[in-house]
Amino acid sequence: MPTSPPTPTSSSSDTDDDLQHVLRVDAFSDATWDALRHAAVQHRHDDTLHAGAASGSSLGLIFMNPSLRTRTSMEGAAAHLGAHHTTLVPGNGSWDLEWTEGAVMDGGPAEHVRDAIGVLSRYHDALGVRVFASGTDYAADEQDTLIRTIAEHATVPVINLESAGAHPCQGLSDAALLTERFGEDLADKTFVLSWAPHPKPLPMAVPNTALRTAARCGMDVTVARPDTHALAPKVMAEAEALAKGQGGSVSATSDQAAAAENADVVYAKSWGGPLMYENPEAESEARAARSDWRITADLMAHSREGLFMHCLPVRRNVVVDDAVLDGPRAAHLDQAEYRLHAQKALLEYVWSL
Repeated sequence: MPTSPPTPTSSSSDTDDDLQHVLRVDAFSDATWDALRHAAVQHRHDDTLHAGAASGSSLGLIFMNPSLRTRTSMEGAAAHLGAHHTTLVPGNGSWDLEWTEGAVMDGGPAEHVRDAIGVLSRYHDALGVRVFASGTDYAADEQDTLIRTIAEHATVPVINLESAGAHPCQGLSDAALLTERFGEDLADKTFVLSWAPHPKPLPMAVPNTALRTAARCGMDVTVARPDTHALAPKVMAEAEALAKGQGGSVSATSDQAAAAENADVVYAKSWGGPLMYENPEAESEARAARSDWRITADLMAHSREGLFMHCLPVRRNVVVDDAVLDGPRAAHLDQAEYRLHAQKALLEYVWSL
């Protein structure tokens, strides 16, 4: 990290003028974004960097949904920097939360999110929160209402550990990996975000973030997906604007093999898309009919010896074949490792170390 911490982007709706919230990858200024991804690379190559620098600080982690990589890497990042951490799982050792303003709380939840976050803000110097999409309320999920509610009531920085529509920890770690593998200038690299089959309709946080991340890195990005699973027009438009500003491009196609031709990166991810809100039965039928979108060695052979990326967890031989995951171009374990290094950089950022 530079000796002076990056300056928050106060013009963004995702960044408070006083608090350095981390809600989306596109909320950072270019200078901050570059500093963060470089800091993550530095942490990977120097496991003593800034060790103990946050001694005396405290991090509160709230996981309202399951986690393996995010929880362990964030706890590890805090420990490396010397910070104390507390991890809470509402409904499993702490109270279920009520979210509705003006609610008459005579039902199940015993504590309102306004009070819980207010208290935790007084105990900790930053909060990390994971709260997934509802999968039923499109407007709320599209607006990322729950994580924004957390940030609204917090009086310390909030790091989004995956919400309905964004996963900035994953995005930063992916950007750092791409920077390490391909160098500083990614503008001449092609990135394919490919939909993949899955037994369940999955939320949009990772595909939205993978698209925004590659776009703001200036890559030429193609979203390969069946017509039934197009990403939301608003997300595509945001990514196009990000890419244009960095010299890259964004396009979409329903021809997976053509998209993979000469690609430098193939990033596989399942998602349900807007259709799972509009017509769940139709989404289920469409998803079941597209098992041929599984990532195979034959598909990867179309690429330019491209990296295979996936955020994990991954269903082997449903999303992607063993031959790809266990092959020499698979980068999913490096992605997972980079979660630790990226989250060290994010904690340094919010605490201005």
